[in-house]
Amino acid sequence: MTWRELSAEKFNSIKAKVIVDVRSPCEFVSESIPGAINIPLLSDEERAEVGKVYKEKGEFRARRLALGLVAPRIPEIVDRISASKKENHTLVVHCWRGGMRSEAVVSFLSLMGIDCWRLTGGYKAWRRCVMDDFEADTYPFKVVVLDGLTGVGKTEVLKALEAIGLDVLDLEAIANHRGSIFGGIGLGQQPTQKDFDGFLWERLRTFSNDCVFLEAESRKIGSVRLPEFLMERIKYGTRILLESNLSCRVERISRDYHILDHKEALLDLLGRVRIFKERLGHEKLRELSDALEEDRGDDFIESMLRDYYDPLYSRHIRRRAEYDLTVCSDDPLAAAAAIKEWCLDNARSGLSASIEQDKKTAPR
Repeated sequence: MTWRELSAEKFNSIKAKVIVDVRSPCEFVSESIPGAINIPLLSDEERAEVGKVYKEKGEFRARRLALGLVAPRIPEIVDRISASKKENHTLVVHCWRGGMRSEAVVSFLSLMGIDCWRLTGGYKAWRRCVMDDFEADTYPFKVVVLDGLTGVGKTEVLKALEAIGLDVLDLEAIANHRGSIFGGIGLGQQPTQKDFDGFLWERLRTFSNDCVFLEAESRKIGSVRLPEFLMERIKYGTRILLESNLSCRVERISRDYHILDHKEALLDLLGRVRIFKERLGHEKLRELSDALEEDRGDDFIESMLRDYYDPLYSRHIRRRAEYDLTVCSDDPLAAAAAIKEWCLDNARSGLSASIEQDKKTAPR
């Protein structure tokens, strides 16, 4: 049994596969193919050592060093990869650009009679496919964008829409960030830009309906940037305005953000972010800090909405002038049902218009 080469395009067409990334751990953490498992040929320190020898003494000496480092671990590497195999799944091994590391591993596997493929061009070739897809933007769906003031429950409505069978792209979930200055509070580390692109690309390939619902976003969600084609779609997509009363918005933010569990981080941001001083002034910042210090979380949220977020986003909403639909989102399930019914009505109207047009143009 021998190993074979697999192009990135063919690789992407295989649904059932086990992906083994044999790069060093730090490379894997920085960027990886979604779903891949890391079984490194060399540790981070060993990779750095081999690289140094390559620069100073040449390729042969570097290969010889790598062989000496890897040889004692070959049985362990083969066993770990063998244990990761799944029935009726294609086993694919890759490194950075389809070089020495992946070739060595698939050779070991082949000698042990384990059927496997090597990703031609490695991670670099796969990444190029992702960027080419974003550039071409051949995705067939149209986007429906949910807009509204902070706290109206856009994410909750998206989840409700998904629960009733509609396609949803939750960009903030992929980015692990809620989108605002406070959006990273309590959520942990965001994915790297390359990993975000990979997760987004994978999600885009799952949609089967004509429309995909997503939230209005700016170009950046925390530290990651949206691809240009998606920004264009958000800009020109069908838009739905969600509205919710202030008390519901305060309650929702209090529940989602756990404000009082993160007082120190919030106080740090209030004192450090210049835009707060410019738009709120020293007196308002002192009042907000006092509310946090005195555990008046709802007062803090209401003041931030009324004095900072609402004036900021109300201007954006007024610039839009007209929305295709406005829905109350106090009850996210009811909002989702109303949106679905509106979409069905529009689909029926579109079909009727198409039939009438066909009647006019049909030969007699």
